[in-house]
Amino acid sequence: MESGKQMAIDINTLKACKSGEPVDLKKFHNTQVPIDKLEVLQVPSSFTPKGADGKNIPQWVVKISSPILLTIGEDESKIEFRASELFNLTQDKEGKLLGYPTNKDSNLVKFMKDSGASEPNQLIGKKVTVKHYEKEMGDGQTRGYLKFKY
Repeated sequence: MESGKQMAIDINTLKACKSGEPVDLKKFHNTQVPIDKLEVLQVPSSFTPKGADGKNIPQWVVKISSPILLTIGEDESKIEFRASELFNLTQDKEGKLLGYPTNKDSNLVKFMKDSGASEPNQLIGKKVTVKHYEKEMGDGQTRGYLKFKY
């Protein structure tokens, strides 16, 4: 078929075909993995103060990730799955990054304590437990995610 030209197909000639199998991430629940990567980045937030433009200031977070646990597909269609979690960092009202929280109720502090680290930079290589959870997508479907138990 030439590029840009459409061909009419008789609906009676269409056959059922199997689409991609759903990925079962549940098999990673309660597995132990080392922490592979830490990244400090900004993400959109609806909980931060509004800036001069009237939009919420982005939230500084540390993204903690496991190694790749599963890869499907190849080349440009390759998808890699890993456990990861975002933990809020401390910032001022203008969005300037101040550091990491030290309050015992902070999720990052709880995670570090469970991992045996006293500072975020000590987390690389620490063994942690993966947690699988499902989230409803609004269309009646659910999607599985991997994060960490702490």
